[in-house]
Formats: sequence, structure tokens, C-alpha cells
Amino acid sequence: MCVLKMFVFILSFIFVAISPAVSSVVKHATHSCSVNEFSCADSSCISLSSICDGARDCDDGSDEAHCSPGSNLGGLTEDLVLHRDRRQASQCRRNQWQCRDGSCISFDGKCDGMVDCPDKSDETHALCRKTRCQPNWFRCTYGACVDGTAPCNGIVECADQSDELLPRCRNETEESQNRFRCADGSFISAADHCDGTPNCPDGSDETVRACSDKTCPGYLFQCAYGACVDQGSDCNGINECADGSDESDELCNRMLPGTSTTKPPPVATGNCVFPPQPDHGSFVSNVPNAAPGQRFSVLTLNVTCRRGYGPIGSETVFCYEGIWSDAIPQCVRLCKVVVHPSVTYRCLVASDGVKGSRNCNKYEPNGTVISPECNSPNYYSANPLSNMRCIDGSWNHVATCSPECGRVTPDGIDLIIDGRNAKRGELPWHVGIYRKTRDPYEQICGGSLVSNSLVISAAHCFWSDANQVLPAANYAVAAGKIYRPWNNPRDVGAQKSNVSEIRIPQRFQGNQANFQDDIALLVLETAFVYATYIRPVCLNFDINFDRAQLQPGIMGKVAGWGLTAANGTASPILKVVELPYVDISICINASPVNFREYITSDKICAGYGNGTALCRGDSGGGLAFPERERGNDRYYLRGIVSTAASNDDACNAHTLTTFTQIIKHEHFIKESL
Repeated sequence: MCVLKMFVFILSFIFVAISPAVSSVVKHATHSCSVNEFSCADSSCISLSSICDGARDCDDGSDEAHCSPGSNLGGLTEDLVLHRDRRQASQCRRNQWQCRDGSCISFDGKCDGMVDCPDKSDETHALCRKTRCQPNWFRCTYGACVDGTAPCNGIVECADQSDELLPRCRNETEESQNRFRCADGSFISAADHCDGTPNCPDGSDETVRACSDKTCPGYLFQCAYGACVDQGSDCNGINECADGSDESDELCNRMLPGTSTTKPPPVATGNCVFPPQPDHGSFVSNVPNAAPGQRFSVLTLNVTCRRGYGPIGSETVFCYEGIWSDAIPQCVRLCKVVVHPSVTYRCLVASDGVKGSRNCNKYEPNGTVISPECNSPNYYSANPLSNMRCIDGSWNHVATCSPECGRVTPDGIDLIIDGRNAKRGELPWHVGIYRKTRDPYEQICGGSLVSNSLVISAAHCFWSDANQVLPAANYAVAAGKIYRPWNNPRDVGAQKSNVSEIRIPQRFQGNQANFQDDIALLVLETAFVYATYIRPVCLNFDINFDRAQLQPGIMGKVAGWGLTAANGTASPILKVVELPYVDISICINASPVNFREYITSDKICAGYGNGTALCRGDSGGGLAFPERERGNDRYYLRGIVSTAASNDDACNAHTLTTFTQIIKHEHFIKESL
């Protein structure tokens, strides 16, 4: 009897001891977390995106229990499946994810921007909103992670199209002066933009197009289309997001297993009819889940076309009580008209036998013919430009023109010792180089414009033997100037830019190497716009052409603001002088013995030695020689002002000047062109 009592006692003890565990198991079996949630060991539910993120989201830590370095994907997936709805574990393989309708997709297909489930349940806001994207990935507005190159690449990679609806894809700014511009042209306060409540008459302030670039602070709830609303708005029984995503059945666990996440189209009435989806594209509207044929009082449509297609007409249209702001956009095969500064494109039209032209649009349909014209007088083409034709989304060729180089401006407005005042536009490639370390900026050297963003000058202008190459941030360049001061109001049309980079040959060592390789290339921070008085000088590296131009006695031109007398001051007005080329042997023999070592192998000489010479402040200026071409004189850069023999005067007016020969640095220059 005692043994029997003891046995009963032990059984009772065991039953009492295991009762809580049994109860827990039963509770787990009957409790159903959402398909996109993980069931902790204590039966609480957390988002799947919180698993193995390094933080304990389950009170018991079971969300991090299977994430040890040695665990494999199969083991992890098995654990996830066991902690989710039983129907998923029984129907999909370990490496698959079960859609709400019961179909199976690859686990990697969830929240990747591409809809894989027939019911679209793999790309929902409720499922993806807490997904953590890698730093180099792009996060879609509803939460999916796609490649970092997705934004504005012309390919829709987010299920909600948010990668192609960003304001920067349209080169637009959504807010200006604390106001937001609605699609219908009206304005609302910027504070009402993407706040969950439509304030624009057409509702365009609460759409993916308007809110796709919004990032909500952690203490706010982000709606599926991007708006930010108060924390705790989700599942509080009040629609605080314009699209109702804060109260979606999936988010709030009000859906039974197997229920589709695809909502039925909203019931609405009105005179604005949602049109059929366009071929080769799709519409996004201000009404979530709207379907073709439905009627609304107010409707906004934004069209997104597939790559290689573009919209005809406005990309965004809105309707109010049956009246559309523009024709419904359609996606057609288009050729993109890329604006080029050298050419004006005119699209040819014909009506009733009369031919004409019009301004081309950004995109033109197949069959469009463009007549290109060079933007003279600053650009030209050696041969007539042929028409461009749009064929299957591409132009059969793209016509461009070359900058008018080396051309002086005729009838200009009225360096140099004994030089004369330059006429405006006489040497339109000449630029002034200024040191920014003084206020106002100080002109120190000259240079020659060879492209709209590249200047050739002398290396010694940017060098000190102690520090070698000086910082580019210390310098600025001005083109189209006649007057030396940086901010002279009479220099109408002058253009200015900081220097972003200075490139000097590695072998240049200043005075220590006798100024060998005395050449510098200045990369401009802001490209110049070619105009009547701002044009590049020509470059030609053909050795025979170089020899033909550099013949003794042939005159070249150079400009500068250097000293105007042997012991004078810098010229306030640009001076220009014509100097004859001097044979190198004559130059060596005519130079002082102690200067001959500076006439290195990359130097040429020019000058008179009779009082007309270049002086301090002229360094870096270009020596250019003319060539008659097609009835016009065109100047070619042959040398850069480098060094001259010195005497007791501030400037030796009775000496020849050496120039760094351009052709000797062909490869160095071409690397930057």
C-alpha cells in the first residue's frame, strides 16, 4: 500500500511538473502567427526580418538561438519553418517560402522587388517594411531591397515602382520655399506633404510619386507609399495613412492562413474612369488597388514605361469630375534626344505638302527625322551634317560639331613691353590665372583654353622648390577678360572657375632641373560655355605641320598682363604682341652663357631682343601661329611662355624668350583631353 501511494504521488508530481510545458505546446499549436512572422518559444510573434539580426527580439532569445557561425542555411530555414504556420512547413521545401495562396517560391524571392507569388504576397508593405538592406542596396518605399544602381536607371526594379518615381529621376524638387506643388498646379504647405492626409485637391501629395524619397525617423510609422505618421498608428483602428496601409489586414494579423493579400479594387463612383494599363508600361494612381474601368471623382495617373520606351505627352495627368488635364499617356518606342551644346536639333514635319520644322522633344517616336545645325559661330563642322533618323528606338547616327578653335573675333573692341592693347576677342583662348590667397585675387600667370574645362599653362606658376606642386584650391581662372582685376565690371561676359586639379609632369623639378617640362594642365571645377569671346585654341600634333609653322621669321601671337616697362608695373589692360620664331641655334648663341642651360630639349625661342619682350605676369601664356583654312585664319598653339634671361632690371626687355614646345608633350596633353 505504501508503495502504491508513493507511485501515485510520483505520477501526480510528474503530471504537475510537466503540465505547464504541455500547456505551452498546446498554446503554440493553437496560436497562429502571421505567415510573415516568427513564433518565439513563448508563443509571441515577431517579424521574420528580426531573426538573426544580432538583437534579442524574443524575450527568450529564440530568434537568435539558431544563428551560430556553424549553422547552415538548411538548419536555419528548418527552424524558421517550424516556427511558422503549420501549412507552410507541410507544403514547401526547406529552402522555399510559402505564399499566402499556398504556392512556394525561393526564400530569396521574398522582398527582392520582383513579384514572384501569384497573389503578390511576397512583396507587401506588411511583410517587407522592416527588412534591413545592405548599405550598398536601394530600399524600395515599401521595404524591399534591390541593387544600388536601381534608382533612375530606366528599369522598374521595385514592385511599387518607387525606384523610378524619385524626384531626382525627373530632375525635380518636390518642395520649394516651404511649399509643395500639387499635380494640378496648386500649392500646399510643405508640412502637409506626405503626412498621411491628402491635402491637394487631386490627392497628389500622398502618392508613391510624391513620397518615394521620404525617410521616416525611427519613432514614426512609414506608410506603404512613403508618408510618415505618428508612432502607434499601425493597427489602432484608425486609417492614418492615405492608402490604409497602417490598418491592412496582413499587418494587423486579421487574415486567416491561405487568404490572399491582394485587396479587391476599391468601390468608387465618379466621372474619372481608370484607363486600361498601357502597353509596355504601367500606371500608378493616387487610389490604391484601383483597377481599369473603375470610376472616381478625382484620379491622378503617373506612367512608367519599360526600358527603351517612353511616354508620349505628360508623364503625369490628373482628372477631376471627368475632365483630364492632358491626354492619357502611352508608352511607345522612343529615341532620346540628348542635348549637345554644339548642335541645335530641329525635328522635321510635313503637313499638306508643306515642310517645316519644330523644336524636338526629349523623346521622339520611331520615324522622326532630325535636321542638325551647328551652333555657329562657336561650333562648326568640316562636312555638311546629315539628317538623323529614329529607327527602332535608336538614332541611325548622332550629329555633333567641333568647337571653333583658334578663330579670332573680327571687329573686336579696342604684354608685354611695347605691346599694344588687345581687342576683345582677339585671343579668345587666353585666360588669366589668379592666386586666391590674397583678397582681391591676384593675377600671376596666363594660360590657353584648349577645351571648355582644360587650360594649358606653365608648371612654374604652381610650384615652389620647398613645397613643390601647390594646392589647386589656391587658384582660379577667368576667361573673356580684358581688364586685369578679378572683378572688373567692364569685363562683360567674362566667365570664372576655380581650379579642381593641377597636373604637372613628374620630371618637372623647377629651377633644379632648368625648368625642363615646364607645362601644367589645369582642370576646371566649372566648365566654360563657349561664346563669341571665349573659344579654345587649336591643337595639332602633326610633326610636319609643326615644322611648317615654326620657320624663322614667322610671327606668332601671345598675350598677357605682364610688366609694361623694364622696371614698370603690371598692365591693367590685356596686351598682345607678335613675336617671330627664332631658330634654336641662333637663340642659344644670342643668350647669355649662364642662361643657355635653361634652353632644354623641349624649348623653342621667339622674340626680337630689341625691347619688345615678355615679362613677369606673362608666364604660361600661349604662343600661337596662324594657318589659313577655308578662307579663315586659325591659330594653333605651339609654345607656352616659360623663361627668359634676367638682368639688373625687373624685366629684361632685350632678350629672347623660351617657350615649352607643345608637340614635345603630346601624350601628356592627350591624356587629359
